[in-house]
Amino acid sequence: MNIFTLEDIQVSFNGETALDIGRLDIAPGAVTALSGPNGAGKTTLLRVMAGLLRPDRGRAAYMGEPVAYGGGGAGHRRRVSLLHQDPFMFRGRVIANVAFGEIARGRSQSDAEGKALLALEQAGCAHLAERSAAALSGGERKRVALARSLATGAEALLLDEPSAGVDAENTGRMRDVIASLAESGKTIIMSTHQPDWAAPIADVSVRLAYGKIDPSG
Repeated sequence: MNIFTLEDIQVSFNGETALDIGRLDIAPGAVTALSGPNGAGKTTLLRVMAGLLRPDRGRAAYMGEPVAYGGGGAGHRRRVSLLHQDPFMFRGRVIANVAFGEIARGRSQSDAEGKALLALEQAGCAHLAERSAAALSGGERKRVALARSLATGAEALLLDEPSAGVDAENTGRMRDVIASLAESGKTIIMSTHQPDWAAPIADVSVRLAYGKIDPSG
Protein backbone atom coordinates (compact mmCIF):
# COMPACT_ATOMS: atom_id res chain seq x y z
CA MET A 1 0.00 0.00 0.00
CA ASN A 2 1.21 3.49 -0.81
CA ILE A 3 1.72 5.72 2.21
CA PHE A 4 0.30 8.70 0.29
CA THR A 5 -2.02 8.78 -2.70
CA LEU A 6 -3.12 12.04 -4.29
CA GLU A 7 -5.75 12.16 -7.02
CA ASP A 8 -7.03 15.14 -9.03
CA ILE A 9 -5.62 17.63 -6.50
CA GLN A 10 -6.21 21.29 -7.29
CA VAL A 11 -5.29 24.33 -5.19
CA SER A 12 -5.73 27.95 -6.22
CA PHE A 13 -4.76 31.22 -4.56
CA ASN A 14 -6.49 34.43 -5.63
CA GLY A 15 -7.74 32.75 -8.77
CA GLU A 16 -4.29 31.48 -9.78
CA THR A 17 -3.64 27.74 -9.92
CA ALA A 18 -0.91 26.77 -7.46
CA LEU A 19 -1.25 23.00 -7.69
CA ASP A 20 -2.79 20.69 -10.28
CA ILE A 21 -1.81 17.06 -9.65
CA GLY A 22 -3.55 14.32 -11.59
CA ARG A 23 -2.05 11.41 -9.66
CA LEU A 24 0.87 10.98 -7.28
CA ASP A 25 1.70 7.86 -5.27
CA ILE A 26 4.34 7.87 -2.53
CA ALA A 27 5.81 4.53 -1.48
CA PRO A 28 6.53 3.86 2.21
CA GLY A 29 10.11 3.84 3.39
CA ALA A 30 11.38 5.76 0.39
CA VAL A 31 13.02 9.15 -0.07
CA THR A 32 11.01 11.22 -2.54
CA ALA A 33 12.56 14.48 -3.74
CA LEU A 34 10.24 17.21 -5.03
CA SER A 35 12.24 19.60 -7.17
CA GLY A 36 11.41 22.67 -9.19
CA PRO A 37 11.85 26.45 -9.12
CA ASN A 38 10.32 28.80 -6.59
CA GLY A 39 6.56 28.89 -7.05
CA ALA A 40 6.41 25.43 -8.61
CA GLY A 41 4.04 24.16 -5.91
CA LYS A 42 6.43 22.13 -3.76
CA THR A 43 5.52 23.67 -0.40
CA THR A 44 1.83 23.72 -1.29
CA LEU A 45 1.97 19.99 -2.01
CA LEU A 46 3.67 19.27 1.32
CA ARG A 47 1.05 21.29 3.17
CA VAL A 48 -1.74 19.31 1.48
CA MET A 49 -0.12 16.03 2.56
CA ALA A 50 0.41 17.33 6.09
CA GLY A 51 -3.28 18.17 6.47
CA LEU A 52 -2.56 21.89 6.80
CA LEU A 53 -4.10 22.96 3.49
CA ARG A 54 -7.37 21.56 2.20
CA PRO A 55 -7.32 21.29 -1.60
CA ASP A 56 -10.09 22.96 -3.58
CA ARG A 57 -10.68 19.67 -5.31
CA GLY A 58 -9.44 16.10 -5.26
CA ARG A 59 -8.52 13.41 -2.76
CA ALA A 60 -5.43 13.00 -0.60
CA ALA A 61 -5.09 9.74 1.33
CA TYR A 62 -2.63 8.52 3.96
CA MET A 63 -2.39 4.73 4.27
CA GLY A 64 -5.66 4.45 2.38
CA GLU A 65 -7.56 6.82 4.67
CA PRO A 66 -8.50 10.39 3.70
CA VAL A 67 -6.14 13.04 5.03
CA ALA A 68 -8.04 14.95 7.72
CA TYR A 69 -8.09 18.73 7.52
CA GLY A 70 -9.05 21.09 10.30
CA GLY A 71 -9.23 19.76 13.85
CA GLY A 72 -9.63 16.04 13.16
CA GLY A 73 -7.30 13.26 12.13
CA ALA A 74 -5.21 12.92 15.28
CA GLY A 75 -3.76 9.63 14.00
CA HIS A 76 -2.62 11.13 10.71
CA ARG A 77 -1.22 14.21 12.43
CA ARG A 78 0.80 12.13 14.88
CA ARG A 79 2.24 9.97 12.13
CA VAL A 80 3.03 12.77 9.68
CA SER A 81 5.20 15.77 10.50
CA LEU A 82 6.06 18.81 8.37
CA LEU A 83 9.43 20.44 8.94
CA HIS A 84 9.16 24.05 7.80
CA GLN A 85 11.91 25.76 5.85
CA ASP A 86 12.51 28.21 8.71
CA PRO A 87 11.56 26.22 11.83
CA PHE A 88 10.49 28.03 15.00
CA MET A 89 12.41 27.44 18.20
CA PHE A 90 11.11 28.09 21.70
CA ARG A 91 13.33 29.90 24.18
CA GLY A 92 15.46 27.73 26.42
CA ARG A 93 17.45 24.53 26.00
CA VAL A 94 17.45 22.48 22.85
CA ILE A 95 16.28 19.36 24.68
CA ALA A 96 13.28 21.27 26.07
CA ASN A 97 12.36 22.28 22.51
CA VAL A 98 12.48 18.68 21.33
CA ALA A 99 10.55 17.37 24.35
CA PHE A 100 7.82 20.02 24.14
CA GLY A 101 5.36 18.04 22.03
CA GLU A 102 5.43 14.95 24.22
CA ILE A 103 5.08 17.01 27.41
CA ALA A 104 2.08 18.74 25.86
CA ARG A 105 0.54 15.29 25.30
CA GLY A 106 0.89 14.45 29.00
CA ARG A 107 4.19 12.60 29.14
CA SER A 108 6.34 13.34 32.21
CA GLN A 109 9.26 15.70 31.71
CA SER A 110 11.84 13.01 32.43
CA ASP A 111 10.26 10.55 29.98
CA ALA A 112 9.82 13.26 27.34
CA GLU A 113 13.42 14.42 27.67
CA GLY A 114 14.65 10.83 27.47
CA LYS A 115 12.74 10.38 24.24
CA ALA A 116 13.99 13.76 23.04
CA LEU A 117 17.60 12.74 23.59
CA LEU A 118 17.11 9.62 21.48
CA ALA A 119 15.57 11.77 18.74
CA LEU A 120 18.51 14.19 18.91
CA GLU A 121 20.85 11.22 18.47
CA GLN A 122 18.89 10.09 15.40
CA ALA A 123 19.18 13.60 13.97
CA GLY A 124 22.91 13.69 14.63
CA CYS A 125 22.80 16.52 17.13
CA ALA A 126 22.73 15.02 20.63
CA HIS A 127 25.73 17.22 21.47
CA LEU A 128 23.41 20.25 21.22
CA ALA A 129 20.97 19.04 23.91
CA GLU A 130 21.98 21.54 26.59
CA ARG A 131 22.68 24.45 24.29
CA SER A 132 20.39 27.46 24.12
CA ALA A 133 18.12 27.21 21.09
CA ALA A 134 18.80 30.89 20.42
CA ALA A 135 22.49 30.11 19.81
CA LEU A 136 21.91 27.57 17.02
CA SER A 137 23.06 28.09 13.45
CA GLY A 138 20.59 27.66 10.61
CA GLY A 139 21.72 24.10 9.91
CA GLU A 140 21.67 23.15 13.58
CA ARG A 141 18.18 24.60 13.98
CA LYS A 142 16.91 22.45 11.11
CA ARG A 143 18.35 19.26 12.57
CA VAL A 144 16.93 20.08 16.00
CA ALA A 145 13.52 20.68 14.41
CA LEU A 146 13.87 17.32 12.67
CA ALA A 147 14.58 15.73 16.06
CA ARG A 148 11.44 17.40 17.41
CA SER A 149 9.44 15.66 14.66
CA LEU A 150 11.12 12.34 15.40
CA ALA A 151 10.33 12.63 19.11
CA THR A 152 6.61 12.59 18.31
CA GLY A 153 6.96 9.19 16.64
CA ALA A 154 6.19 10.47 13.15
CA GLU A 155 6.45 7.83 10.41
CA ALA A 156 6.41 10.20 7.45
CA LEU A 157 8.61 13.30 7.47
CA LEU A 158 7.78 16.14 5.09
CA LEU A 159 10.86 18.34 4.78
CA ASP A 160 10.52 21.76 3.15
CA GLU A 161 13.88 22.76 1.62
CA PRO A 162 16.07 21.04 4.24
CA SER A 163 19.28 22.30 2.59
CA ALA A 164 18.19 25.92 2.06
CA GLY A 165 20.13 28.59 3.92
CA VAL A 166 22.56 26.04 5.34
CA ASP A 167 26.35 25.96 4.95
CA ALA A 168 28.03 23.17 3.00
CA GLU A 169 29.10 21.22 6.10
CA ASN A 170 25.60 21.16 7.57
CA THR A 171 23.92 20.32 4.25
CA GLY A 172 26.13 17.25 4.08
CA ARG A 173 25.20 16.31 7.64
CA MET A 174 21.51 16.79 6.91
CA ARG A 175 21.74 14.56 3.84
CA ASP A 176 23.47 11.84 5.87
CA VAL A 177 20.78 12.07 8.57
CA ILE A 178 17.98 11.81 5.98
CA ALA A 179 19.62 8.74 4.42
CA SER A 180 19.96 7.11 7.85
CA LEU A 181 16.33 7.80 8.72
CA ALA A 182 15.18 6.26 5.45
CA GLU A 183 17.28 3.17 6.16
CA SER A 184 15.51 2.90 9.53
CA GLY A 185 12.12 2.77 7.76
CA LYS A 186 11.00 6.39 7.80
CA THR A 187 9.28 7.81 4.74
CA ILE A 188 10.88 11.07 3.62
CA ILE A 189 9.27 13.53 1.21
CA MET A 190 11.40 16.61 0.74
CA SER A 191 11.19 19.67 -1.43
CA THR A 192 14.40 21.09 -2.85
CA HIS A 193 15.63 23.58 -5.40
CA GLN A 194 18.93 21.67 -5.41
CA PRO A 195 18.17 18.36 -7.17
CA ASP A 196 21.88 17.53 -7.43
CA TRP A 197 22.12 17.70 -3.62
CA ALA A 198 19.15 15.35 -3.22
CA ALA A 199 20.04 12.92 -6.02
CA PRO A 200 22.44 10.66 -4.04
CA ILE A 201 19.77 9.75 -1.48
CA ALA A 202 16.52 10.08 -3.45
CA ASP A 203 14.75 6.88 -4.43
CA VAL A 204 12.22 8.84 -6.48
CA SER A 205 12.49 12.31 -8.01
CA VAL A 206 9.41 14.32 -8.95
CA ARG A 207 9.84 17.64 -10.73
CA LEU A 208 7.10 20.25 -10.45
CA ALA A 209 6.57 23.18 -12.80
CA TYR A 210 3.70 25.66 -12.55
CA GLY A 211 1.98 23.40 -10.01
CA LYS A 212 2.02 20.32 -12.24
CA ILE A 213 4.19 17.23 -12.40
CA ASP A 214 6.71 17.71 -15.19
CA PRO A 215 6.72 14.42 -17.15
CA SER A 216 10.19 15.18 -18.47
CA GLY A 217 11.49 14.81 -14.90
